[in-house]
Amino acid sequence: MTFITSPLMKSFVGFDNLFDEFDRISNFKDQSYPAYDIKKVSDTDYKISLALAGFSENDINAEMKDGILTVTASSNEDDYEANTYIHRGIAKRPFNRQFRLAENIEVIDAELTNGMLIISLHKNIPEAEKPKQITIRNSVKSLSKKAA
Repeated sequence: MTFITSPLMKSFVGFDNLFDEFDRISNFKDQSYPAYDIKKVSDTDYKISLALAGFSENDINAEMKDGILTVTASSNEDDYEANTYIHRGIAKRPFNRQFRLAENIEVIDAELTNGMLIISLHKNIPEAEKPKQITIRNSVKSLSKKAA
């Protein structure tokens, strides 16, 4: 944990994890491998696509823990060493890519197609946050005529 010496920050109690997260983000160095896209399909659905040419589904591991989706892969290097290459341009080096997901997002599916790993995500909106339809009653009072 990082000690915060600012007089203003000393008055915050119970925010240790938040400050640790800020420290982690400030020291973060983004990696460029593998290339990926994050696509918003609808208000509640997302897709993460990772370009994983050369990897098979047995080489890839995806895990969700504590709001962090981690995708790792390592290939069987014996295949590369057993063959003679004139040019080796397809990167099959091991990687570890992490995505921090919001609290209500869950992984629905993961599929490897044509060298693309596509992970489908869905945001579950809690009942308390969903719009609530309010029924409007008619309060017109009926008047009765008295017989003369």
